[in-house]
Amino acid sequence: LTMMTMGAVRAEGPVKTKLKPFNVTIRVFDPTKGIEGGQDYVLPVDSPDAEHAIASTTANAASFTRKTDGGKALPVAFTCIKVEPR
Repeated sequence: LTMMTMGAVRAEGPVKTKLKPFNVTIRVFDPTKGIEGGQDYVLPVDSPDAEHAIASTTANAASFTRKTDGGKALPVAFTCIKVEPR
């Protein structure tokens, strides 16, 4: 015989994660020309850890990178060059 009790679970509110300040350097480049010809951007990011800072910055790189020129698609790639505490 198994007895099971079901009840409401209440959250006490959002859990806050302490964020640490990082500078994340990403390189935006044309993959057909190689990584050396790219442009670097140093972005300040507040994240729980370095891995999250890299992942979120790289994912957001697409939002500020030009993808077309007069309606023609441009080849573009991103990579993280460096992450350091600030």
